[in-house]
Amino acid sequence: MVTSSTTFSCPAEDPSTQPSSKYNASVRAHFDKHAAAIFRRTDRMFAVLMVLQWIVAIAVACWFSPSTWDGAQRSLHPHMIMAIVGGGVLASLPVAMAIFLPGRTMTRHVIAISQILFSSILIHLSGGRIEMHFHIFGSFAFLASYRDWKVLVAPTVIVAADHMVRGIWWPQSVFGIPTASHWIWIEHTIWVLFEESVLLITIRQSVSEMRSLAVHTVQLEDATQKADDANKAKSEFLASMSHELRTPLNGVIGMTELLAESKLNDRQQRFVHACQSSGKSLLKLISDILDYSKIEAGCMKLEQRPFDLRQLLDDVILSMPIRLDGKSIKLTSHLDDVPPHEVVGDSHRLRQVLLNLLGNAIKFTEQGEIRLVVHPQRLEADEVVLLFSIEDTGIGIPSDRLESLFESFSQVDSSISRKYGGTGLGLSIGKSIVEKMNGVIGVESEEGVGSRFWFTATFRYAADSSEPPEADPPTADIANSETTNPNPETEVYEYSASSSPRILLADDNCVNQQVAREIVIGCGWQCDVVDSGIDALRALASQRYDVVLMDCRMPLMDGFMTTKEIHKRIADGRIHSRPAIVALTANAVHGDRARCLDAGMDDYVNKPFESTQLKQAVSRLLPSQHC
Repeated sequence: MVTSSTTFSCPAEDPSTQPSSKYNASVRAHFDKHAAAIFRRTDRMFAVLMVLQWIVAIAVACWFSPSTWDGAQRSLHPHMIMAIVGGGVLASLPVAMAIFLPGRTMTRHVIAISQILFSSILIHLSGGRIEMHFHIFGSFAFLASYRDWKVLVAPTVIVAADHMVRGIWWPQSVFGIPTASHWIWIEHTIWVLFEESVLLITIRQSVSEMRSLAVHTVQLEDATQKADDANKAKSEFLASMSHELRTPLNGVIGMTELLAESKLNDRQQRFVHACQSSGKSLLKLISDILDYSKIEAGCMKLEQRPFDLRQLLDDVILSMPIRLDGKSIKLTSHLDDVPPHEVVGDSHRLRQVLLNLLGNAIKFTEQGEIRLVVHPQRLEADEVVLLFSIEDTGIGIPSDRLESLFESFSQVDSSISRKYGGTGLGLSIGKSIVEKMNGVIGVESEEGVGSRFWFTATFRYAADSSEPPEADPPTADIANSETTNPNPETEVYEYSASSSPRILLADDNCVNQQVAREIVIGCGWQCDVVDSGIDALRALASQRYDVVLMDCRMPLMDGFMTTKEIHKRIADGRIHSRPAIVALTANAVHGDRARCLDAGMDDYVNKPFESTQLKQAVSRLLPSQHC
């Protein structure tokens, strides 16, 4: 549909600022779009108004002069014919143009002329009654709805000419009197011009407001675009910082784990344990900040995959004794009412919330009992709402601090951070996750007695329990993060069960090379190391490998490009065997896992990783080889 642009200029808001031509073009485009919408809307209004005026013209003719009498017989008065035929012609053309050519310049000018001619007909049909002259003023007021002063020009000329011609030769039809002063039509024209001067001021003000609205709209769009760009830059910065922080942490945590497995005396073991604990605490802090940034940017998304809820809860309970650290705490659970079948949701984020709440309970409880209770709050045909409750006999929380407990960076008091550590982000992150699970979270506590944290979460029943669960590993806890085999039905990789599997490690960080190589060799597997994607391709062309451990960020050719090139070279025969490819990445932002799988990788291990994670990932891809 073609629409004309408005007849008013739309300069920049402040010429002294010399805005760019692109900015002016955007303002003009918004202004024209708004004006075109007004033109079309006003066209539709007049289409209805024309039909109504036609009916009114016929009614006026019927009222004042329905018939004529020539002394012998009564016949239809010419005014009736004028109302029916003339009014129909005047209404038909503008109605048709409003329907088929809305918003065009010609359409509104035809409507304006037809509208003022309707005023002339109604004045004539009423015998020049003064009341009907107000129809002219009303017509101009309606025409001003176009916000286009040019629309008023032709009707003004028609009114002046009509009053002059009929006022001089047929004053009865326009003024209702047999004779009239030659100045009376000038007086009427002056009143019309007076009204138009007021309407022009109104139109000018309206157009100015439209222009201001267009400027503000463009400014808002620019601000929104800048905010989006800033969020994108922030996400890229977080991804980069996550990688840069996690990469050395992988070396710290990995090396201390390898050191802990060596022959050390008790004093040295304590030192190593302190290094491991500090490394994991730092990782937890980094992960909390990353998750908080995701929430602030609205980037946190939950996976919807089937998983075994009871198995997840059992795993969480089994992982807790490691955290007790010699405390006299009895850890119990009541899971009898947990649905036995699989449910659909984000198992890793649920695990993250449970681990955080249970970890807090252990942190703030020196002795006594911690209890995990899970039972259905509401059962539906296709979903279940579960209530999770973690009760402890710890230090408790003052009642005046309960309301702010789930706010970001909130702790009971500053001494809590000094004594127990933490950032105060865990509960805020947990609250956001629970809300995304269509649940609520709350706390009941008595200082010196203990606390009860609870939350609800909604899960759908899995339609096909055979589908394996998969999701991005949470960034919250390295000790309990998992690797998953995302492609359980992929091809069987060629390897020799009789000989030791050969692993190719592609990583440009020498410390991480040492960590991964020691883990692989410790399992009795062979390991070759390269530090770039190009060298990995050369190695695969000359030697058969069962598994490739692929770092995603390497110079010259990163892990994604290398993986795609591997598949390409397998297809054209330059690489003779198909190795399984496991991504080793320090990225922990949403979508990285999917990006790895889309590139053709077969599994995903997030850095920093523990030795068991890497061993399990390789063992899954080589079923007969276990470490």
